[in-house]
Amino acid sequence: MERPDLYVLARFLDIIYRTGSPMKRTNIQMLLGVNYPRFIEYLDWMVDHGLVLEVLDEEKTERITLTPKGIDAYHRLVDWIKETIEGVKL
Repeated sequence: MERPDLYVLARFLDIIYRTGSPMKRTNIQMLLGVNYPRFIEYLDWMVDHGLVLEVLDEEKTERITLTPKGIDAYHRLVDWIKETIEGVKL
């Protein structure tokens, strides 16, 4: 993916940040509202850019969590969208 949709990236970051704990892929995908192949493209892009990390929980279930870089991106991107586009709901 060359040019990801920044709004989709912001929603992806927002979903994980607001939950406050690592999430399963399917839960993120359903809340994000994109089909699974498209979700995987965004997930791979975000992993490649160091924004999210795939981890195993104590039951060996794969979950997605934000990295420190992802948290910083959340604050910069999501806050900018909320400040700039009044009334936007991510």
